[in-house]
Amino acid sequence: MFAEPFPYDGPDDPWPQPAAGNEPADDWDVDAHLEAVIAAADAGEYEMPPEWSTEDLPTGFVPGGTPDTMGPGPVLAALVHEAAGRDGAELASRSDDELLCIIRAARRMESRAVWTAMAAVREFAARRPPGSVQDAHTGLREFASDELGFELRMTWQAAAGQMDYACRVAERLPRTFAALCAGQLHPVHVRIIDEETSILSPQDAARADEILAEAAQSKTFGQLRYAAHRLVLKLDPDSARRRKEAAKQDAHVRRFREDSGNAGMVARELPPDEILASWQHVEQRALDLQAAGVSGALQELRVRAYLDLLQERDTRTVQADPPDGGEGPGGSGGPGPEGHGPAGPGPDRGPSLAAQVNLTVPLDTGLGRSEAPGEAAGFGLVDAETARDLLAAAARHPDTRWCLTVLHPDGTAAAHGCAAGRHQPAEFLRALKLTLHPVIRGPCHHAQAEDGYRPSRKLQHLVSARNPCCSAPGCGRPAARCDLDHTTAWHLGGLTCVCNLAPLCRHHHRLKQAEGWWLDQPEPGVLVWRTPTGLTYTTRPAAYPS
Repeated sequence: MFAEPFPYDGPDDPWPQPAAGNEPADDWDVDAHLEAVIAAADAGEYEMPPEWSTEDLPTGFVPGGTPDTMGPGPVLAALVHEAAGRDGAELASRSDDELLCIIRAARRMESRAVWTAMAAVREFAARRPPGSVQDAHTGLREFASDELGFELRMTWQAAAGQMDYACRVAERLPRTFAALCAGQLHPVHVRIIDEETSILSPQDAARADEILAEAAQSKTFGQLRYAAHRLVLKLDPDSARRRKEAAKQDAHVRRFREDSGNAGMVARELPPDEILASWQHVEQRALDLQAAGVSGALQELRVRAYLDLLQERDTRTVQADPPDGGEGPGGSGGPGPEGHGPAGPGPDRGPSLAAQVNLTVPLDTGLGRSEAPGEAAGFGLVDAETARDLLAAAARHPDTRWCLTVLHPDGTAAAHGCAAGRHQPAEFLRALKLTLHPVIRGPCHHAQAEDGYRPSRKLQHLVSARNPCCSAPGCGRPAARCDLDHTTAWHLGGLTCVCNLAPLCRHHHRLKQAEGWWLDQPEPGVLVWRTPTGLTYTTRPAAYPS
């Protein structure tokens, strides 16, 4: 059972008190009225019934009026809908005070909606009890997060996080959870309270919950975090040390794609002395580059020093770019003779990148005849100039191998072939000395089937060109890091053929074999997943950028 909503002043939800002399009849059917309100709102044709019209309320959307003090619920939603009008048509006629009241009401309803979703997620998790010792560590059945993730279009890791969060807040912070239900706290307030109190014992967390659920109602997000941090230190002075020790277990370095199309790299939860010493090293290298006459502001030189140190090189020993060449640290010119593209100055210039996972670049982009984007598996879309830079970097590494995938008009793979040995990208793309094999769509006649259990490199590439990522809904793990799974098991007569093979990451490979789950491949590359609840989700061959 959930805690009762946090007590608050104002008319009880869901029904406000009507104006004197306008009380509903004794036989008025509240449930029927509510159903009519919801049905009309769903149809987009809501009109306030005369018993509860805005004119009959003591006051409208003004400070202190009934809608301004009402808890979130269906009546408040109906009143907001009435005040705003269809598509917000009435908002222009509202006063400033009315608009602020409408905004406050909408925010209370937002909090209730988040509470409802969290409460439902918690109930769903409770119906999927742990099934193993490993599951018992989180208190959740291992694959319950996949059911939720499939439905919400998110990864299973993100869904598992949502389930854990909903259960944790409801159980450890009942007053905060109830205040969210009553619309008194914003969801960000709840997130802050949860994060700051996560290190506390259940007893101390309960005390903090009582204090912070009340204090948060009058604080900004920043003020709440500061107050929560101080309270946690007061309740448990040793919490700061334990928090640092626990966070060390999550130390990591990762690279990511920036929204701009550039890239980033971060290192988290590292020892402060190591970070300060490393930063000092980067700073000194930047000053050395500046003293050696390398052009650029100090901020740019720090970037160059950082990249130099990571790749064990020294920009001071590299010949400067031609006058019309690159564009500073990490930049590049175009595909012409003075840039870093496929027709650039040679294989020894710039970084060296082993293209051991799919780097997908349209042919015309690689040849400098198009600005269509490319894609790096596990990284994301890259603009045409970056795609040419990546091709040039791949050409510098001896482990790179080149493949070509021809596309259908809809962007899905039509044929695929690989070239043996090392090539410069311009040489490979212009010569195209390779054999293309069709990527089967629709009915399969098993012309590409093989006798053994383990598919050949050619067959692996055909399947991975068709489905370049894990074939489970929402999973983006590159096919090169997945298992190539027989949809119908080999020992049950399943063929080693494009119509019975699909990349599955290890997690989703195990999911497919779990009790209650079912996977079918009715045609090559089309995977139909059925969950223990009977819901079905379908993934299809990838459409490449073109």
